[in-house]
Amino acid sequence: MSIVQVQNDLLRDCLRKQLDEFHMLSSIFCNPGELHVDNYSFVDNINAFVEGETAQLRAKLDYQLNLPLLEAVKVQIRIELPHLYPGIEVPDFVIRSTMFSRDQERLFSRKIEQYIDEEVLDKNESYVYQVISWIQDNFLEMTKTIENSNTLGSSHEIPDTPSTIVFERLWIYSHHLKSKTKRQTILKTAKEYNLSGFSRPGKPAIICVEGQQKDTQVFWRTIRPLKWQKIQIRLTETEMIRFDQLNCKRRFPGFREELITEVDEDNDEEVPMNMSLFMKFLDKHESGYIRKEIFGFYQTEQIL
Repeated sequence: MSIVQVQNDLLRDCLRKQLDEFHMLSSIFCNPGELHVDNYSFVDNINAFVEGETAQLRAKLDYQLNLPLLEAVKVQIRIELPHLYPGIEVPDFVIRSTMFSRDQERLFSRKIEQYIDEEVLDKNESYVYQVISWIQDNFLEMTKTIENSNTLGSSHEIPDTPSTIVFERLWIYSHHLKSKTKRQTILKTAKEYNLSGFSRPGKPAIICVEGQQKDTQVFWRTIRPLKWQKIQIRLTETEMIRFDQLNCKRRFPGFREELITEVDEDNDEEVPMNMSLFMKFLDKHESGYIRKEIFGFYQTEQIL
């Protein structure tokens, strides 16, 4: 058996376990609104891939639980499963509530990571339900501990600025971006999580964000549930770096909207992008290679 076949079999086995666990959770958290999936077509795509009906795996499986963990306040538990969970990769848990700050959300995530590392003994079998059960049993205690914390770090927690981090750059493509609400959300979220890059509104829409992976992934989870005709990550670039290298890895000075047009009009989202200027913009920021991922060609001359 070839290495490629072994890798494909491993991938399908992991995805099959993810789907089995997802259906089990659907039967347990079956009250209206308890288990929410942003796009069920992703579930269908993963199922088709597992059954050999398609060779294209478009997205990761992720879903959200809305649970009454606090009196009169619903708490969201967001779960994103990497393709090789269980076995090799670890799921990403994010706990959200209107009463928690972003820093407190990160502390919750760290406590969950610590629990998985220390208490989940068999990581070759699905364990999302085990983690959710632990969260339900310990949530009030965790909340009190976090609310009483005056700093983000302690002798028992991961430092706020670890020596190594994962740097990530996401290239996101959408059919169009005209909504001022979406545009404001994109700008606000990028700024809130210290991400650099750009957003090109109009048709098509192109968004690039770069920064720590934990923050770029929050950005993606924030904008993806918004109503889009089509939106997808065209390319993900990741690299393990020292924390003090973060700003050196950035190609863009902050985050801003880039209209990339020679026309200056108030109705900017209707102005077509000047493709030649866009190619020059990419080259200026050492990103000319992305034209292949977005448009399917390498050379600027092909679109003039």
